[in-house]
Formats: sequence, C-alpha cells, structure tokens
Amino acid sequence: MKKLLLATSVTLLLTACGTASVDDLISDPELRNEVAQECQELMMQGNSKTDECRNLEAAVIKMANNMVNGMLN
Repeated sequence: MKKLLLATSVTLLLTACGTASVDDLISDPELRNEVAQECQELMMQGNSKTDECRNLEAAVIKMANNMVNGMLN
C-alpha cells in the first residue's frame, strides 16, 4: 500500500511539473502507462499530436532499439 501511494505521488508530481521527458517515460513504467492511456484517448479524438505523445513515441522507439541492440550484442 505504501509503495502504491509513493508511486502515485511521484507520478502526480512528475505530471504536475509539465510534460514527461523521454527519459522519464523510459524509467517509470507507471508514468509510461498513464501517458499511453491519455494518448490513446486523444488519438481516438483525433488529437494525439501533443509533446507528451511525441515523447512517448520516442521512448518506445528508444526502448525497442535498446532491446534489439542488447539481443545482438
């Protein structure tokens, strides 16, 4: 329960401070999931061209590249 409260607090603080960066999204799976849900809702409304959605896309691409490079090395 304490971990959930802490994670929620950290997520709220990060989102309250502005747009989540690519590194924030890579390092925080909960934040990444929240932003993904928000962007999915925006996409259904036809408005997913926000900075946060662009950062999410960049984070997913960077994580995929890191995973492929890790498998090849």
